[in-house]
Amino acid sequence: MLKAITNLLEWLFTPFENFVRKYILYPFHWLLTKVDPLSYKVEGTLFKKILQYSLYPIFMTLTIVIGFEMVEGGYTVRTFFGTIIMFLIFGFIFAPLERLIPYSRKWLNDSETTTDIMLFFGGKFWGDYINAPLKLATIALVVQEISPEIGQDIWPTSLHPVLQVFLLLCVKDFFRYWYHRWMHENEFMWRWHSVHHSSKRLYWFNGTRSHPLEGLVSSFLWAIPFAFIKAPVEIVFVTGLLGRTIGRFQHTNLDVILGPFDYIFSSPKNHRYHHQKNIEEGNSNYGGDVIIWDLLFGTFYLPKGKKPSDDIGVDLPNYPNTFAGLMMAPFNYHKIKRESLNPEPPDVADPEAISEAGKQVLAGK
Repeated sequence: MLKAITNLLEWLFTPFENFVRKYILYPFHWLLTKVDPLSYKVEGTLFKKILQYSLYPIFMTLTIVIGFEMVEGGYTVRTFFGTIIMFLIFGFIFAPLERLIPYSRKWLNDSETTTDIMLFFGGKFWGDYINAPLKLATIALVVQEISPEIGQDIWPTSLHPVLQVFLLLCVKDFFRYWYHRWMHENEFMWRWHSVHHSSKRLYWFNGTRSHPLEGLVSSFLWAIPFAFIKAPVEIVFVTGLLGRTIGRFQHTNLDVILGPFDYIFSSPKNHRYHHQKNIEEGNSNYGGDVIIWDLLFGTFYLPKGKKPSDDIGVDLPNYPNTFAGLMMAPFNYHKIKRESLNPEPPDVADPEAISEAGKQVLAGK
């Protein structure tokens, strides 16, 4: 039954993925490759060093300033569309910068981008029309049943708005930290979260790669206690905006240098360890926005004098890499794991089924 559903989804979506890759993404990829010769020229220059140190604080500051400007007159339709435009502009900046000062040139391969785009829009549809209404209804019911008064006088509204944003970032991440850690340390939860870790490269856009059902469960587990905090809506909005910028940097292929920021935020450097295939390194740095809870609870990993490997992903050779395959991966997880750990030997009668290494073994080399 599962195989039939997977085959149907592959039949429906694979042609569309191929079309988008060939006719939409290829022209953009061709344009971006024009930056590559410049990337070699800026190696070891003062210009690159300035970019490495300045990009993160500039984007973080811009996000806070623009965020408060957007909600100066309250949350409106203008605010909603302004958010979309802001991140489109950020994308047009991040994409060429990743070609100019890449952390890994291997990660410049954009073969997974089509899948990420489909996961983004699929998640957007699911989040806006299914997940969000369920989440809001559940939160409203739970808060009303327990007590709508809880948390009303807790939030320190007298603090400067920027301090409130960073405080809320930490509080929100406390709940998310434990949920994220649970997804890694429990195999049933990992089958859903492994979709996010399936990418073999990190770049500015694939922080959104996730299975829609993962977002549904997270809404109930950490959004409900978060709802009792009752921070002002403007602070919640700017905090969410800042979290999205942190997420873009967290997954970026930029060779940035953050210094002390690596010990405050979930940064590109410490998050690259989180995506390692090696479980001892990968089960670390769970913070979504800040890294302080990892420091407090002993899951922070950032060894001095070491550079994270660019060989990342799920350590299962058979793990799918198409949109349809990833949608079904949590349901097929045990089969994928079994086949990856115990692969069937190739049919020696079929030369094309034998790898070069296998041919040498068969030849007695």
